[in-house]
Amino acid sequence: MRKKLSQILLLAPCLMLQVRAQQVEMVVGDLWVEIPAQQTQSELKPGWKIVDYQTKSRLMHYLSGGHATQLADGKRPVLRVTPGPDQVLVDYALIRLKSLKTYRKLPKSKLSDNEYMRLEPRYFDLKAQDDAFFCQPLQPLQPGEYLLVYLSQKPIGELEDLLVYPFSVMKE
Repeated sequence: MRKKLSQILLLAPCLMLQVRAQQVEMVVGDLWVEIPAQQTQSELKPGWKIVDYQTKSRLMHYLSGGHATQLADGKRPVLRVTPGPDQVLVDYALIRLKSLKTYRKLPKSKLSDNEYMRLEPRYFDLKAQDDAFFCQPLQPLQPGEYLLVYLSQKPIGELEDLLVYPFSVMKE
């Protein structure tokens, strides 16, 4: 039993590397720039009670800062997505965030409840090369804050944080 436990503990860092093996890059100018993965911060907003009516508590996922550190080059950014092992490209999606002065947040707490565009031919021009996919939206994106997220990921921690790739599309 102890031997198996020690083997699992020794393999744990390797397993974590496989979970985070994906890479997302964007063309800026003529260079490929990596979009760093960022973990959302989550807050549980308590519900309220009036007489006998109780509302549910809401979970809010947000990213600090008014804008993402990575700025897209134009309204049709070219992304290069290298999925991790056992990941499918169509499980990646682009979500537009609500942007406030000091933070950006997901419109809905559950990923499946948000409006999103999956990385599929209906929304994106897709090309495969080696183990990466080149993705460019068919329609120009509206100015604002976006994130690329793997929809099938397991939430992190008690408050179900997510690992996301944020970027901004500015007005031209």
